[in-house]
Amino acid sequence: MSDLPIPGRWDFGGFAYGLEPLVLPPAGSPDAVHDDLAGGASVGAYAETSRRIHNLAERGVLAPDVERCDVPDELFWFRWITGHQVCFVVWRLIAQLLDDVNHGWRSPYEALEPIRRYVDGYTAMLLYTGSCPRSIYNVLIRPSMRLRHPAFSGSWAPDYWPIRELFHGRQPSVLWNADTCELLDAITLLQTVHDGVAAKLVTDGRSLLREASVRRPDHRVAGMIYDTYFITLRAPALRHDVVAQLLRRLVAITQDITANGLYAEDDTDERPAELQTAEVVRCENSLVEIMVEVARCAGELAPAELAKPLQSALRNTAAEV
Repeated sequence: MSDLPIPGRWDFGGFAYGLEPLVLPPAGSPDAVHDDLAGGASVGAYAETSRRIHNLAERGVLAPDVERCDVPDELFWFRWITGHQVCFVVWRLIAQLLDDVNHGWRSPYEALEPIRRYVDGYTAMLLYTGSCPRSIYNVLIRPSMRLRHPAFSGSWAPDYWPIRELFHGRQPSVLWNADTCELLDAITLLQTVHDGVAAKLVTDGRSLLREASVRRPDHRVAGMIYDTYFITLRAPALRHDVVAQLLRRLVAITQDITANGLYAEDDTDERPAELQTAEVVRCENSLVEIMVEVARCAGELAPAELAKPLQSALRNTAAEV
């Protein structure tokens, strides 16, 4: 599940809009970066990751040979699970960058741009997972979470805890000496989208956690429940395999958006004010470009090495659809 996609066709989950398990190290623990999992930075692992991403872009793998999905439940279930899995990887990447700065392995200025790109990626995934009509959310998605636990909550996500203060607008001390204006703008947009998606899907404003008459489980068990719901397993994993799992999902999501658009044609839900701002609309129209930048940063490639061939492939895709 960590091989890069095969060019020219859907290559995720075994069939169009299928799901794959995500394998991540335990939250808060580092990715392994050496083939024997014994630790120690492996230049070869990073070089291989960069080469594979570059080849992926040049081959135009994003051009989808994928039919539109005519079963809304299947489409939006795919988006709900896969989009959240992307968030988990993005959160880990942000946490690793902050840890690098904290240990002096990377300067705050080096970390800021990729962190901002990852925040934009998280915002894009909120729009993507929240694109389902309210009826599907209330009939399919919300009940499925309640069945896992009556108090099921996004706050249980294990990979969110190490960086939760960043998303609440509290700047990590390791970044105090850097110019964080663009990052703070990205976080402000993220908060706007988060509130807008919540307003769209949960019209009475009452989450499962607020409605629940039972106590939430302890922190460790809550994380396990959350992981199993989103088909996420915890085991030692090489960093380039974590990145490859991210790329598989970004490619599949791009193919989905190209084939189906972001919103269903018959989606008549009234969009809350938060989702009608010019900034949010620009984000919606730039989802693919945002994912290109996430892929570039995850592979630690210079912009010209990945962005140009990917954008060329995407333009060809758009022309074919």
